[in-house]
Amino acid sequence: MTVATEQEGVQRAGEVPHRARTILRGIATRIGWILVVVWAAVSLTFLLSRVIPADPARLAAGLDAGPEQVAEVRRQLGLDLPVWEQYVTYIAGIVRLDLGDSIQSRQPVIDDVVRFLPATLELVLLAMLVYALVGVGLGVVWATLPPGVRSSCLNVLSVLGAGLPVFWVALVLQLSLASGLGWLPVSGSLDYGAYGLQRLTGFTLLDSLLGGNSYALADAATRLVLPVTVLVLSQLGVAMRLTRSTVSEQLERPYVRTSRARGNTERHVLLADVLRNSLAPVVTMLGLQFGWLLGGTIIVEVIFSWPGLGLFAYNAFRTFDYNSILAITLIITAVFVIVNELTDVVNRWLDPRVGQAR
Repeated sequence: MTVATEQEGVQRAGEVPHRARTILRGIATRIGWILVVVWAAVSLTFLLSRVIPADPARLAAGLDAGPEQVAEVRRQLGLDLPVWEQYVTYIAGIVRLDLGDSIQSRQPVIDDVVRFLPATLELVLLAMLVYALVGVGLGVVWATLPPGVRSSCLNVLSVLGAGLPVFWVALVLQLSLASGLGWLPVSGSLDYGAYGLQRLTGFTLLDSLLGGNSYALADAATRLVLPVTVLVLSQLGVAMRLTRSTVSEQLERPYVRTSRARGNTERHVLLADVLRNSLAPVVTMLGLQFGWLLGGTIIVEVIFSWPGLGLFAYNAFRTFDYNSILAITLIITAVFVIVNELTDVVNRWLDPRVGQAR
């Protein structure tokens, strides 16, 4: 073995720990960034909850409670302490996964979150799947269509999807398809007791499958149709327009002409070449849309009486249940930031130049 070979081996051996340290440093930086953003959001919400002229102790004690009862409830909730002490106590509780007690349920907020979050995740994940498939698919088709009737129809669909209010679409579908025609349930989720099912995961479709009950599965699926449709339609125009724009831009690149000159079919050019190079901005948009869908389910869940985190948040705002409001802010912010970080990882995989540019 020559001296040059030995030096090359030593250099390669030294690159491995350096690369590992770089990866660990990057992971630590991302985790630190997530913690900072979540802390800032929770701190701001905590400050606003103390500035708003409302008395949670009065709401918790009841409108007929006397001054002594209100004072006792205020003491139990810790609202008689200085604001800075309340803040330190709350942050320390988050570290211990103690989010306080809910005023509306009189139970630990973490228990309420565990009970309501699966229903919202089921709704959002299913809506996101349909949204990605339909929105990106129609955007790709739109980019390949020549100007004409079909292209104009897709343009009108994208405008309607972006311009119609969510509550209006929800009410129209509810009145027409559910109340009017009776095709779908008006509101609510799967009744576990009616089918003798056990609540194993909180996801109605999954619990129905695990329970082997096809009737419950069909009922759970039909109850998801309207809220999922509303969530998809509310964001459909964004996915269609962005996908069409990026795909149309890629179709004008020289590598597309080269691929066609090699005899590749249009399907191969579109799916293997163009679509992969167009996915980076689309994936970023999907990550942002996931966060908006998670935070924007309140209206949909209230209209369809969907027992998820959105309905829980609405009741928390209505009763000024500040511990629940802070917990919802914490969860939505954390999920939003984590999904965006994962989106960045996917973009680096799709286009390694993104990581090299940084």
